[in-house]
Amino acid sequence: MNGIIITNQEIGHNVYKIKRYKEEFSKLGISLDVFVNDGTLAMIKDSELKVNLPACDFIIYLDKDIYLARILEKAGYRLFNKADFIKLCDDKALTNIACASRGIKMPDTITGPLFYSQELKEENFKFLDDIIAKLGLPLILKRVYGSLGLGVYLIKTKEELIEAYKEHCRAPILFQKYVGSSYGVSARVIIIDKKVVGGFIRYNKTDFRSNYGDNASSRPLKDGDKCFELASYIAKELDIEYAGIDFMFLESGEPILCEINSNAFFEEFEKVTGINVAKEYALMIKRKIYEQE
Repeated sequence: MNGIIITNQEIGHNVYKIKRYKEEFSKLGISLDVFVNDGTLAMIKDSELKVNLPACDFIIYLDKDIYLARILEKAGYRLFNKADFIKLCDDKALTNIACASRGIKMPDTITGPLFYSQELKEENFKFLDDIIAKLGLPLILKRVYGSLGLGVYLIKTKEELIEAYKEHCRAPILFQKYVGSSYGVSARVIIIDKKVVGGFIRYNKTDFRSNYGDNASSRPLKDGDKCFELASYIAKELDIEYAGIDFMFLESGEPILCEINSNAFFEEFEKVTGINVAKEYALMIKRKIYEQE
């Protein structure tokens, strides 16, 4: 029994996950080899897909390179998570579209038009008045692709909005209604095999992003928390094998969706909650690969 871990070149972010996976899979008699996605793992040669990896029972894919993920799946490898789910989560606009179509509560969202020309003209900014009219100020501008709180901006004035759009208009972005009641506060719920494993709540007094910087504190969510009910619904609707679902809070205390992370870090989660995420993840993969599939 053997598996592979594929990590991106920022391997430092995944050191804890790799260590914990190796520990828990070893207890199940399953070995794991680690490969870094440095651009040499696959290619198209002579009109065929060529993969530079050994045979294995499964791959734990700790990367967001959707192209490599799809090549590996076409070559017959079983990925955790699957390429389609990684894409759904990595693209925040696709996440919001999928969840809105299922009645999942989230902030009002408008996707930004892409701009391709060299020079921005005054007419290219006119739609921003409509953004402000519909979402109000302050509002949130997000790059569609981003992690660790990066690429998320709190916009307080029209002038700031114009400058932010100038900077980011050539990349996919979205605009969201600002949930001021959740300034610096969010909850994360870990899902494994469509079931809630547990959750914790984060507080950051110095930034509106609870997961940004080193000033955050955390505590476990209590049994019966409303976040668990909503997370369970999302997990079943999206057929989630592994993810961290992040929530914000309205004035009433009701949770609403912030985003879904297909490769959610769990070092803080394990320390705060005492729940062995790596063990549960290993058991799920063993069950799916060796007992059911």
